[in-house]
Amino acid sequence: MQHNTLWKTCLKWGRRRNAPTPVLWRFAKALGLIALTSAGLSHAAFPEKAIHIVVPFVPGGAADSAVRLMAPSLQKRLGQPVLIENKGGAGATIGTAYVAISPADGYTLLMGSASNAIGNAIQNKVPYVFERDFTPVMLVADVPGVVVVPAKLPVKNMQELIAYAKAHEGQLNYGSPGYGTSVHLAGELFQSMTGTTMMHASYKGAAPAITDLLGMRLQLMFPALAAVQAHIQAGTLRALAVTTRKRTALAPDLPTVSESGLSDFEVGGWIGIFAPKGLPPDVLQTLTRAIDETMKEDELRRSLSKMGIEAMPGSAQALRERVESDSRRWEKVIKNRKMELQ
Repeated sequence: MQHNTLWKTCLKWGRRRNAPTPVLWRFAKALGLIALTSAGLSHAAFPEKAIHIVVPFVPGGAADSAVRLMAPSLQKRLGQPVLIENKGGAGATIGTAYVAISPADGYTLLMGSASNAIGNAIQNKVPYVFERDFTPVMLVADVPGVVVVPAKLPVKNMQELIAYAKAHEGQLNYGSPGYGTSVHLAGELFQSMTGTTMMHASYKGAAPAITDLLGMRLQLMFPALAAVQAHIQAGTLRALAVTTRKRTALAPDLPTVSESGLSDFEVGGWIGIFAPKGLPPDVLQTLTRAIDETMKEDELRRSLSKMGIEAMPGSAQALRERVESDSRRWEKVIKNRKMELQ
C-alpha cells in the first residue's frame, strides 16, 4: 500500500462513528502520521545539497591530489557541488575527528589514507576509534611509497643509503607529514631493520617536508610516490626504491626495499573514502556507484598514474580489511620501537 493511501485509510477508519474506542482512534491517527512521515523521508532523494569531502592533510599530498581530480566527475554524477576542505595537523587526527562527529547523512565524508589506521595506536587522546566510528565507503587507489633522497646526497641505492646512515649515526634527518603517520613509521621500521639511528622531523603535511628535503635540511624521506613524482622526474630528488611488497607499474624500474636487502620491509599506501558511522544503506549505495563510475574513467586513471597514484577501486569490505590489516601491523612496530604516545 502506498504511503498516502495508508495515511488516508488510517484517518478514515479512525473517524468512523463506530470506531471501537478513543484509544484505537489515537492509535489509528498515530499510524497515519507515521505513514505520512515515512512518505516524506522516502521521497527525500540523496543528495539534495553540496557534499563536503575533508582531507585530513594540508594541500599537496596524494589523498588531496586524488580527490581534487575526482571531484568534477563526482559532482556531475551526483548532481551537486563536491567541495574539498583541508583540515591537516596532528597526524591526520584533526580532520578525521571533525568528520567523526558530523552527521551520518553522506554530506560530510573523509578522504582517508593508511595513516588513519595508525591514529588510535599512536595518539593518546584521539576522540574516536577509527574502526568503530567510521563507515568504509570505497577503496579508491593504491599509493606506492618510495625511499627518496636529495639528488646531491652521495647515495644511489639502498645499500649505499644504509652504509651512509651508519657512517653518519644520529646525524641524518628524515621527515614526515606528521608524528604517527605511515611515512613516519616507515622511517622507524627502516631504523629497526638496519640498526641505524636517525632524527625524525614532523610536519603538518607532505609538502613542507618535501620543501626541506629539497633544501637538504632533511636527508631522507619515505613519502608517497605521488607526492614526489614531479621532483624525481625533474632530477632534484633521487628515488632509491619503492616500499611496496612488489614493484609498481607506476615506476617499474625501481626495485623494492625488500629486494634491495631489507627482506620483508613493506609499507603499502592506499586512499579511500569514509563516512561517519551509521550511514544509511541507500546513501552508501549512491555514493559507491558514483565513486566506482568515476574511478573507471580512463582519463582520470591516466591523470592519477602520472602523479604516482594507481586507481584501484574496491568494495567497502576491501577498504575495511586494509584498515584492519594496517592497524594490527603498525601496532607491533609502535610497540617494538617503544614509541611515545602523543
